Amino acid sequence: MKMKRILIISEIFHPESGLVNDFAIELVRRGYEVEVLTHQPSYPGGHVYPGYHNDKYSVEHWNGIVIHRIAVVEGYGSSKLKKILNYRAFVRRGKHIAKRIGESYDCVFVYQTGPLTVALPGVYIKKKFKKPLFVWTFDIWPDAVYAYGFPRIAPLTLFLNHLIRKVYRNSDHILVSSRKFIESIRVYVPDRPVTYAPNWLVEETHKVSGVRLDTSRFNFTFAGNISKAQNLENVLLGWAKTRFVIPVALNIIGEGSSLKSLRELVERRSIPNVYFWGRYPSDQVEDILRQSDVLVLPLIADPGIQKTEPFKLQTYLHVGKPIFGIAYGSIQDIVEMNGLGICAAPNHPDEIAAKFQEMVPFAEKCHKEVAERSRMLLLSRFDKEQIISRILSIMSK
Repeated sequence: MKMKRILIISEIFHPESGLVNDFAIELVRRGYEVEVLTHQPSYPGGHVYPGYHNDKYSVEHWNGIVIHRIAVVEGYGSSKLKKILNYRAFVRRGKHIAKRIGESYDCVFVYQTGPLTVALPGVYIKKKFKKPLFVWTFDIWPDAVYAYGFPRIAPLTLFLNHLIRKVYRNSDHILVSSRKFIESIRVYVPDRPVTYAPNWLVEETHKVSGVRLDTSRFNFTFAGNISKAQNLENVLLGWAKTRFVIPVALNIIGEGSSLKSLRELVERRSIPNVYFWGRYPSDQVEDILRQSDVLVLPLIADPGIQKTEPFKLQTYLHVGKPIFGIAYGSIQDIVEMNGLGICAAPNHPDEIAAKFQEMVPFAEKCHKEVAERSRMLLLSRFDKEQIISRILSIMSK
């Protein structure tokens, strides 16, 4: 049976950035009718974007896609309580809209990059209207919940276990962005089919950036969201212990909740040769990365976070520069098994320092081989056409 009319449920959608935008556009290009149930745009700051209103419900059209928007609880970016209230509000308001529109689709597709609760309006449609439900998981629960500071106490763990089983038991097929998620999901639903469907590189027109790195230095660069999960505090503590014999720089591109504390750490400890460049549009980031010698890819040591394959990985591969993975788990597997760079344990500044220094001769010796291996990996494991065809094949069955 061909799924002609598809409802995508996602907490984020255009004008917010995310792979879901490219996925929806590709479905339209292949002849599907696509509608999206999502929030008023507010990520990551937690406040509705200029030009939008925090209406309880509104409808928008973009690139042939009908977007159903529901109100957001503003301020969730800086308040754990408001974050929880926002999750709850999406479920409650999402179910209300799902009751009105859910019957008209051939299937429901949940794009889950944050709370697994985003799938509950889809579960409602599945039960009430008997529609197939597919869930694409990018953030594995309950690991992600604990990684962001929520306590492992009985009421919460019981609730999370119930929620996870409810969502996955009602899913006809589960897609995961990391191979290491599969074993975690099968603990809850051993009989449900789970398929690996990773991120791909979103093509866009690239522009020259206003950032010009000092080419007389050996440039290490991190680009992305600056939060606790990125483990940049340990990166800086390791960098402070390095003893390079050549001029070097550690460039940090981006903004986020940890930026202020990282600046204070650099100033307090007088850590040299660290440059905070701020946030730049995604279409300029590639130019900055191409000026770099090594790309830094860190994550905190939490077991759940270490299972992820970060979105920035495909951008790093596209640039083709050697990668310094300050992580284990999925990142270490990809970087070391494919000869793309060197990895260090995320909780050991001394080891991070030593590996920083080892990256210099590695990059000078292997940069051409790394570029070719990165290109081949994008053409095989992370190829957009293959991944989308895999997803559609699953849905058609």
